[in-house]
Amino acid sequence: MWNAPKEMKSSMDNLRTELYGERAYFKNALKQAKSKSKASSRIAQEIQPLSILNDSIKTLMREFRDLEVPFLDTPGEAEDLDIEKSGRVSLRGIYAPMDLWRRFTWLHKKDDAYSIASFTNRIQTRRVAYETSNTLTCIRQVQQDLKALDDRVYALEEHFLGERLDDGNVYVRRQYRERR
Repeated sequence: MWNAPKEMKSSMDNLRTELYGERAYFKNALKQAKSKSKASSRIAQEIQPLSILNDSIKTLMREFRDLEVPFLDTPGEAEDLDIEKSGRVSLRGIYAPMDLWRRFTWLHKKDDAYSIASFTNRIQTRRVAYETSNTLTCIRQVQQDLKALDDRVYALEEHFLGERLDDGNVYVRRQYRERR
């Protein structure tokens, strides 16, 4: 109970930072996926996982705002704390001093804050898995393209230079003309 002020401020600040960071990531990722998928027909495959995770983040942000209201300096400030819209650089001083009522409130709501943090971590894990699978897909595509290019270069070497023997070297075919 004595650590409630530090615990509350650090938990709320960390949660806010993680949630807004994830929201910014998904906003940017959805924008990029939509612009990329205009050229391709795989719009649903690329955007669906991102939009599901984005909706989850929005829900967690609403829960976080509801959780944060009793601790704010001015209760109507919860909607104004959107960092992107308000342009606020620092969030220091937004929480009211901890009196006995707020300490008890924090003790009751601490588990909710940790639950939101746990869900946020799960979403971050899913995001990393999504990015990793997309990166692996791109690497495989590049690998296939390089293999096809290598095969083409191989065929061109044989066509222009001559015959390829078992040792992998290309030997020039010499054509002899009869002299008259």
